[in-house]
Amino acid sequence: MGAECSTVTVQPGDLCGALASRCGISTADLYKYNPGSTFCNTLQPGQLVCCSEGSLPDLKPKPNPDGTCATYEVKPGEYCSLIAAKFQLSVDDIETFNSNSWGWNGCANVPKYAVICVSSGDPPMPAVIDDAVCGPQVSGTPRPSDWSQIASLNPCPLNACCNTWGRCGITPEFCTPPKTKGQAGRCLNMRGRPDPIRLTRTCTFPSQGITPNFTVDLSGATDQFQLFVQQTGFKKILAFGGWSDTNHNTSPPIFHESVTNTNRLAFARSIVALVEQHNLDGVDFDWEYPGAIDLGGSPGDGARYLTFLRIIRQLLPPTKTISLAAPASFFYLQGYPLAAMADVVDYIVYMAYDLHGAWDYGSRDSQSGCPGGDCLRSHVNGTETEWALALATKAGVPSAKLVVGLASYGRSFKMADRECRADPMCRYVEGDPMVGVCTRAPGMVAQAELEDLKRVGFPGAVFWYDEASDSDIAQFMTDTWAAYMSEETKERRRTRYKGLNFGGSADWAIDLAAFVPGDSGIRSKTAKRGADSFVARRAGGV
Repeated sequence: MGAECSTVTVQPGDLCGALASRCGISTADLYKYNPGSTFCNTLQPGQLVCCSEGSLPDLKPKPNPDGTCATYEVKPGEYCSLIAAKFQLSVDDIETFNSNSWGWNGCANVPKYAVICVSSGDPPMPAVIDDAVCGPQVSGTPRPSDWSQIASLNPCPLNACCNTWGRCGITPEFCTPPKTKGQAGRCLNMRGRPDPIRLTRTCTFPSQGITPNFTVDLSGATDQFQLFVQQTGFKKILAFGGWSDTNHNTSPPIFHESVTNTNRLAFARSIVALVEQHNLDGVDFDWEYPGAIDLGGSPGDGARYLTFLRIIRQLLPPTKTISLAAPASFFYLQGYPLAAMADVVDYIVYMAYDLHGAWDYGSRDSQSGCPGGDCLRSHVNGTETEWALALATKAGVPSAKLVVGLASYGRSFKMADRECRADPMCRYVEGDPMVGVCTRAPGMVAQAELEDLKRVGFPGAVFWYDEASDSDIAQFMTDTWAAYMSEETKERRRTRYKGLNFGGSADWAIDLAAFVPGDSGIRSKTAKRGADSFVARRAGGV
């Protein structure tokens, strides 16, 4: 190897004339010592140039003795060509060295403070992210012996996707393309079953709760229950749980206690005895939600719930069905050992609604593309519903065991701009939305109410179908916006889900879908005194 040349370092703004002057040579000699037709046009700050005969010093970093690459932390404002010049590399070298690095998105997207390879060798462990819950950036994660296993470190619950920021989810923001070294993308697992579930029409009767002795409580609806068990022509299912009965923030933790080691056998026997006494066809459980710390849950809830379901399966005759309701939200679904539960139950009613609501406000991660969580979004958005279904099938639930929930109500918001309709970035304002006349719940308006307003031509009300979300939209009372599902939309969804080999659909709830004889008082209140009624409800009256 020949002698090294004397050098100067390119400074920001330097041109060849300035470099020649600092070298104390002519521009012609500078060209001579640094051959190449593009030399003067490709200068980068930090680059060495020769001021004499000879070769540039070899500044190319060498791999570490353990086989890992030499690394460099990217400083604010730096980019690949600038970094390459510092180490006598090309941009192509940087791309090649980092092709297997975690989260590498190419030289066009190098974030500041990223630790990158500037030599050949195995990539470095990515920098720790303090709040990471998955992937290699969780604090304390050791380097894998086999680098090809980097994406499998600290996996997400339910086989969800881990993005390069260490967060779990199932939407495209989390399930990145393979070239970015993220985990596997989402997909709907539509494989058929050799023994497909064949569900006929079922009707579910909600129990009134669980007694302190862990027996079934029907005391508040004895007459209705007797009418229910006398009916024919459909399968009769007795349900336990629901939001108000299992959420510790609104009720005692009786459901939580009923599946503990001490109490679950007694509770299971009480349920089985009632099923056999009245010749019911099955039972359904709706715990909202095991393991949800914000709702009073604990980490072991899911395992205890699974054990309880297995006991029910052992005690019930095989002709009786067991089902459970599960949320379409990763945050709440992660407490369910879903694949194991799917092996026990006959089907899972997947609550593919309430994807959005006034609770989104101010939540950074609640709405894709809307950091403030304050955009008007459909709670039954078709695309987001299929993302949620992909979460369940990706977790190992056969599609034929998933019964997709349909909503017979709309979620309403108070619009920030009543003229904004077609833009997905239309906003709503903070605060409790109006209370539905039938539902008596803030932000929840029955399908029957909405379609009655449409039928009678409620003054100022506008209704339209939104193809992007496969939802029906109502705007009424000037600035109240609600997304819901008409019967046409429900039927279109049923056809779609059947084509995807799902087990069927479940409507929550049929008493909200349409007015029936005996509802004339409510219908009159909605249609004839609609404005007064809705205004009163918004103010908390009536």
